[in-house]
Amino acid sequence: MSGLSRTETDKEIYCNMSYQMNKNRIEAFSDGVIAIIITIMVLELKIPSLGEHFTDEDATRAMTLLVPKVLAYLLSFVVVGILWINHHALFDKIPYSTSRLVWHNAFLLFVMSLIPLPTAFIADHPLHHQAVIFYGVVMFLNAIAFYLMGRYVEIDLKLIPHNKMVQRSNIISVSLYLLSIPLAWVSVYFSYLIFIGIPIWYFLPDKFHK
Repeated sequence: MSGLSRTETDKEIYCNMSYQMNKNRIEAFSDGVIAIIITIMVLELKIPSLGEHFTDEDATRAMTLLVPKVLAYLLSFVVVGILWINHHALFDKIPYSTSRLVWHNAFLLFVMSLIPLPTAFIADHPLHHQAVIFYGVVMFLNAIAFYLMGRYVEIDLKLIPHNKMVQRSNIISVSLYLLSIPLAWVSVYFSYLIFIGIPIWYFLPDKFHK
């Protein structure tokens, strides 16, 4: 077989199959799914019903009830935005995709599509520990999904240089989201500190991540 060993031939076939998978289609599909996720979340922002002859007090009460919904939406919007930015940065660096990477990406999109559920739950019941636990579980799944995909690209495929700072940040996020689940039984405010702190951590300059 043209002087190639079976191992070398299998490797060549694998690489050819990998290059046939268009990473741009994965990005386009992912962008569409993420846009739908944000749309679903914003559709949950509804002004409470008011009677025909409502007073200023009624309007103020309705707007007050809307505050936790907007805050929940803002928190999840920032998280989805961070995931989208990191997803774009990752796929922008890799030269090609593989079938396994497609499934890693599909799992990430699946757990991201769950975000509107706990977002609506904590919007309606922000101090209920079960709502906060649900939010923590979904965020943990998103963090672990992105971490595993990044590790696969860096460690298994070696398509991009291994970045210890990025991987350390991802591990910290996974660990903190996991910690937020039992902490909700102690106090939901501890969990909220984690939910708010992780996005802030990602927006800090790189020197704080070292």
